[in-house]
Amino acid sequence: MTTTFKIIVFYCCLSISFSSYAQAINTWVSGTVSIQNKSSHKGLKNMMVSNGDTIVTTNKKGVFKIPVKKGQVVFPILSSGYGYANTKKWWYNIPSDFDSTSDLKIDFQLQKIQKNKAFKFLAIGDIQVGDNTELLQATQSVLKELLNRNDYDFSIYLGDLVNDAPDLFMPLKKLVDDVKQPSWVVYGNHDRNFKTDKENQPNLFRDNFGPDTYAFFRNDVLFVALNSIKPEGKYGYKGIYQKNQIDFLSQLLPRVDANQPIVISQHIPFVGMKNKKELIEILNPFKNVLFLTGHTHTAFRNNIKMPSGNLIHELTAGAVCGNWWTGQKDWEGIPLALMSCGTPKGYFEIDFNKADYKIKYKGINLPSDKQFSVWFGDYNGEPLSSLAESNEFYVNVFSGSSDTKVSVVLPNKKVVFLKKEAILDPFVNYIKQTQKEGLAPDKSSKKSAYLRTKSRHIWKGVMPHELEKGYHKVEIKIEDPYFSSIKDFLWVLKE
Repeated sequence: MTTTFKIIVFYCCLSISFSSYAQAINTWVSGTVSIQNKSSHKGLKNMMVSNGDTIVTTNKKGVFKIPVKKGQVVFPILSSGYGYANTKKWWYNIPSDFDSTSDLKIDFQLQKIQKNKAFKFLAIGDIQVGDNTELLQATQSVLKELLNRNDYDFSIYLGDLVNDAPDLFMPLKKLVDDVKQPSWVVYGNHDRNFKTDKENQPNLFRDNFGPDTYAFFRNDVLFVALNSIKPEGKYGYKGIYQKNQIDFLSQLLPRVDANQPIVISQHIPFVGMKNKKELIEILNPFKNVLFLTGHTHTAFRNNIKMPSGNLIHELTAGAVCGNWWTGQKDWEGIPLALMSCGTPKGYFEIDFNKADYKIKYKGINLPSDKQFSVWFGDYNGEPLSSLAESNEFYVNVFSGSSDTKVSVVLPNKKVVFLKKEAILDPFVNYIKQTQKEGLAPDKSSKKSAYLRTKSRHIWKGVMPHELEKGYHKVEIKIEDPYFSSIKDFLWVLKE
């Protein structure tokens, strides 16, 4: 082969490689973001549109152009004061057979919505239904409760909608859509489709619920959802932010002010992420960051200090399936499913007022003011007992953290301050013992698993030993900077 021929071959190969590379990175689609008037559609300028890693903006006619690849989902990032015209399908999935030569145009329609300084949304942890029986239990408990509530603006489901059963996505999606208020959904480790390769595991989720990485502004609060799941091995996973999520946030956050309230939703708790430092570097300048997570089937809160001194407040919202739809069934066939931290199955309400917010726990089918449980009697005894001989008692504050203060005011106005302790919730301990002895649950119910986790929100107190026999009316006080002060009266019996 002559030198001249070698050079020609080299440049031909280089030309082919460059052409292939250019085609890979220049597969573009265009479209519009518009708002519907009485008789026409008006393009909206400066609206952000994303594919989950790249963000572009519309021109003055509402037109955008964005690079895409198979499996991506394209969506508009709502500005405050706008909502989706179709809340059930506000995204566009790039087809798996997408041809880069196709003339594909995507049109998104928005609607004007009222901006409010104060609003409420719900943070809903794992529904995690694994079969039609559990889907029915979810339908007749949490979903029925949401269907009959009209006092909140929207909800965010924090992943694990199903338990390795993606065939339930479609019926579950219909049920969720039947609830009047709009909802957004986060991708969880049990929402994967194991019948395909790792890269395509989220595709069934995306087909039914939309992108796994997205954002929207609501009432001047920025909401972001991230995919925290990286597949490992055949069925395993790790909590890792992949490059597209880092790119997405790196493009989005420089567009907002450091005082911008930011709510980030993902499945795996932030404290459990392997590469959380990469996100901390991006979030470091921001002064008001709330993380909402699920996954652990326990409720707890963390404060993560960033190098700037700013804090990330993390709320792990527990699970509406509680302890995986297990435990003694009630008269409606719904399992008790008490979480291993002693929290009843339920979800959180977050009330924003401008940049400030308060949190509140809502147990399913429980009164809204049911924010804690109290255990009198011996720690290893039975519930609903008189005060133990040791005078010790326990209070479980479902949304409590190291910032929470718990005290009891006695009839003589003396105050007993309780101490936070990392122990097994007394009633969870009781369930564990009765299951071990074969006394519960009955044959139609499933035993509860994972009853070894110490609760992060138990406070222990000791009544004065001079307390006289008889009933005593006491007041429990609970204070925390992130929720409204709680005051509740009850009686304690000293025998």
